Amino acid sequence: MARNSATTGLESRAGESVFSSPVALAFVGTVVARRGVSDAQARKIYLDYLTRAQREQRPSKAA
Repeated sequence: MARNSATTGLESRAGESVFSSPVALAFVGTVVARRGVSDAQARKIYLDYLTRAQREQRPSKAA
C-alpha cells in the first residue's frame, strides 16, 4: 500500500536534521511523557514552537 506524502525529500531531510539535536529530542521526549501524546504529535509541537519563535525574531517593517 502506497502512502501519499505532502513533503518533498528535501523537507524530510531538513526535518531529520532538526531532530538530530539532543535538545530537540529531549523536548519531544518531555512532551510525550508530560502530555501523553504520540511522538509524531510532539514533533509537530516542537516544529510549531520553532516556527513561532522565528516569526517573533523578524524585525517589523513598520520602522
